Amino acid sequence: MSPSRIKLSMLLCMLTFIALSYAEDSQVAPILVIHGVTATCNEGRVKSIGEHYNTYSHCYPIGGDDAKTLSVLYNIRVQGKILCHKIHSNENFKDGNFSILAFSQGAIIAKYIIGYCPLKHPVRSFVAFGGPNMGVSYFPHYPADTWIGAISHIIINRLAYWWVAQWFIAPADYWRVPNNPQAFLEGSRFLADATNEINFNQTMKDLWLSLKFARFVKWDDDSVIIPRESSWWGQYTTDYKIISRFDTEVYQKDLVGIRTLEEEGRADFINIPGDHMQVSHEQVNQLTEVAFLK
Repeated sequence: MSPSRIKLSMLLCMLTFIALSYAEDSQVAPILVIHGVTATCNEGRVKSIGEHYNTYSHCYPIGGDDAKTLSVLYNIRVQGKILCHKIHSNENFKDGNFSILAFSQGAIIAKYIIGYCPLKHPVRSFVAFGGPNMGVSYFPHYPADTWIGAISHIIINRLAYWWVAQWFIAPADYWRVPNNPQAFLEGSRFLADATNEINFNQTMKDLWLSLKFARFVKWDDDSVIIPRESSWWGQYTTDYKIISRFDTEVYQKDLVGIRTLEEEGRADFINIPGDHMQVSHEQVNQLTEVAFLK
């Protein structure tokens, strides 16, 4: 073979290698979908988002056929461990580098996967719709100005951190009593730890900081996540005034890394019209592009 042909063959090999490397790098990562409480996997949504990105997508109904019930009765750490085990059994997820799409309570379970599930490579990107990221403080659909809301609030505040509730009622794991922050820090078995408000864990923060992008979606009229600003990492003060994420200790001290992600342009916070879970497959596909195409 002549020297010119050898050079041409080498050039073609190099171009092919570069093209293949680029294709591999630009491929959309697999997508893990995590459903909410009293819900199960929406197969239409899972199929839709997989087809939209031409990538592998999957959702595990935590608790199998009884997911709607067990998503309430299994505490968050148990649900997280179940999902982590399933991830390690899936060839598309077991090494990490997948993205997470979470709905409602699924955002809390996603915290477990991001920070506590051992993976060879960290989670790539994360989008949460209506997630109680800083917890909830009222029973769904019943805010403080309703008599049911007021009564249930008093009862739940007294019982939420009882060990039975913490073990067997998932929402108790992310219940936040605004006027008794110490009770939350001492009684919460999961959320206080996952937000680094207790037992600060730099490794967990670093795992959050490894995200390429995170998007947090809030419904304008959400009647399930109370306060709805929790979807944007906001919360109630001790006198039940709503503050944005900017005024929380978690954000100001950057305990999880959300502040850094936002300041670096790797996290955003958007709102959409409607009540909890009122979103079409097409909207989900469009609203996740900013994260999943990274």
